[in-house]
Amino acid sequence: MKKALKELKKKISHIKKPKKISEKEWKNFVDNTTVVLMAGGESLRFTEVTNGAPVNKNAFLLPTRDTMIEMAIKLYRDAGFKNFVALVFHNATSIEKRIGDGSALGVSIRYSYDPEKPVGKGGAIKNAILNGTISKQHHIIVHNPDDVILDFPGSFPRHIIEGHIHSKKKRALATVVVVEETPYSFTGMKIVNNIVSQIEMYPLIPIPTHIGVTILSPEIFSYFDKYFDLNKKADFESVLFPILAKKNKLGAVSIPANCWIAVNNAKSYKELLKRVIKGNS
Repeated sequence: MKKALKELKKKISHIKKPKKISEKEWKNFVDNTTVVLMAGGESLRFTEVTNGAPVNKNAFLLPTRDTMIEMAIKLYRDAGFKNFVALVFHNATSIEKRIGDGSALGVSIRYSYDPEKPVGKGGAIKNAILNGTISKQHHIIVHNPDDVILDFPGSFPRHIIEGHIHSKKKRALATVVVVEETPYSFTGMKIVNNIVSQIEMYPLIPIPTHIGVTILSPEIFSYFDKYFDLNKKADFESVLFPILAKKNKLGAVSIPANCWIAVNNAKSYKELLKRVIKGNS
């Protein structure tokens, strides 16, 4: 089975490590980039952790006295980013009370509220563009704070920016951050003529998976004008990615699978706790 999975990976995933960029190129990109934090979701699967408390899960206090949104901010702040926008709706007050204008963290944070009702991630970005919270002249890094990055070997922000610059040279307008393989939640089997010949417990499936981090160039904003309607709820991944992929304008950069935790339920929350407590010990 492992051999078959390796052959599958060769067929569907070929991502080169991006080339290093100069300090001048890096500083120019950082100075003209806004980190956009997606923090408006209702997160119904996470209520078993919050016990129904009126708190957005990204502002839910961990035993380490940190929150997922603060972890995301620090990840980029420590690489030099200063400009942040939080897209909020459900339990937005808990986000604002926790991080405020960002001054305590050494950054600047502005807020964009969904208009009256949730409009999805695509609508939230369009709304922020329209109300001026997101600058049309800036690149944006869209990051779901509950997609937590841990133990990355080096600078995660620098690595993904290098990947985006590499993609831009191939005329891409956006770059998705992916892991090249993800663990299958069940027992995998190879079956020949109704007889199981091989068994693999929780095999790694070599299909690139988006980890909730995307870099968008300013040229992409016209797509939000064209394809998103604030009267409809729509996620930009499901609408925008197929359009860009069809035009060969969607790049990709990969990170190690063990550096990403999608914290969306009690099980993944326990995994996060285990990792951060171990890292702080």
